[in-house]
Amino acid sequence: MQIDQDLIAALYVLGFNFLGGDLVSGEIAEIKGDITIKLVHPPGEELKFVVELPSEKQMIFSVDRHRIVGLAELWQ
Repeated sequence: MQIDQDLIAALYVLGFNFLGGDLVSGEIAEIKGDITIKLVHPPGEELKFVVELPSEKQMIFSVDRHRIVGLAELWQ
């Protein structure tokens, strides 16, 4: 899976750490703290944020890459 330079730059500005790009899980980047937020793009599926809560539950949100880039532009 390949992600474009705008998305990479936006994730960096937002504080994400880049992962190895596991082709099976599609994990791209994550932020860890009290909760973990991962950006994933599983094969054949849309781009998603996976929020891992302390209770070992997950919330999953579909996301458009343009919204991520737009958010990073607002932060700068």
